[in-house]
Amino acid sequence: MGKLWRRAGQGETVANGLGEVDLDSLRLEKPSVIFLTGFFTYDDAPQHIRAAFKGINELTNATEQGKAADTYVWSHAGLKEIFNLAAYDAMPRHRTSENGYDLSRGVIMPLVAKDFKMDAQGNVTGTPLPLDEAKKNLRNVTFFAYSAGTITAQECFNASVKLMKQVGYSEKDAREALHEVALLSVGVMSRPGSEKDRFTTLYLEATNDRIVSMKNRMWTPLRAVFDWFAKKLKIKTLSPNSAIITGPVKKKDKETRMQDGKPVEKEIKGMLPKWFPFKSNHELPRYVTEDEGVSPFARIVQYSLGNAVARDKLLSPLDLLPPPDGTPTAEAEVYRAKIAKAVSEP
Repeated sequence: MGKLWRRAGQGETVANGLGEVDLDSLRLEKPSVIFLTGFFTYDDAPQHIRAAFKGINELTNATEQGKAADTYVWSHAGLKEIFNLAAYDAMPRHRTSENGYDLSRGVIMPLVAKDFKMDAQGNVTGTPLPLDEAKKNLRNVTFFAYSAGTITAQECFNASVKLMKQVGYSEKDAREALHEVALLSVGVMSRPGSEKDRFTTLYLEATNDRIVSMKNRMWTPLRAVFDWFAKKLKIKTLSPNSAIITGPVKKKDKETRMQDGKPVEKEIKGMLPKWFPFKSNHELPRYVTEDEGVSPFARIVQYSLGNAVARDKLLSPLDLLPPPDGTPTAEAEVYRAKIAKAVSEP
């Protein structure tokens, strides 16, 4: 079973500087970003969980809006959870594992139901909140999902619909409320084509990401073939609540970041050994970099997270993309031109 973590507060002493979140008492009272991590961030690997916190805090602090958010990290029980990926992708409309239920009961359900409780046998009690109140509460929730975490996010949605119906919501109202949750899904291992009426979602898939391509060859083989030869950034609306952004990333081993006002080169650590004859192109930095020379996705995640955190109404997926307030004018103009061109690509 996976776990949700927070960083230790000032003056608090906990092992490894990490505190496991009690899902039965959690209630998100302010904008929060929850990082649903990839394959190898395990419950018993605190160094990887701390690295995940470092990464998500850097992303959210990249904009003035993002600095207002609390951050959390989800870890996995172990490599055995890879079976959840296969099971979900075979039945994306209904499948959820224990992780999906745990994440839903801790993050979603306290915001949509009064006195929500779920016992060890899975029996639930609670009273549905007025729909407008539930929607407002869910604007505090932003998921940032990478690789295996993109499956966890979708399982959370499926579990939330089931639990909301059990406490008295209609399926229509449950889905309408859950549209208010924002999800940025990168290195996507779920199935976007089967997930069109869910959280408000931006999917980012590198067309030369070998891990993602293997998944797509199984479930959408024709799209996988065309994507592999794609040369440009493209943004395609899948539904009123979802859009997919695709494009090829570079195979560079380093990226340039601004640090203390100066450009600094940082290594992009590969998932595969350096002697391997090809790269996976699945590494998280290729999706979240600010270096246009490494990835056409540069700055998209940072800006979208900032806009998601600042939202006070339901946004469309494309509404998440613009540069937030405070972005330098020249940088904003170049970015807007990139996005406009990608949206208009046939």
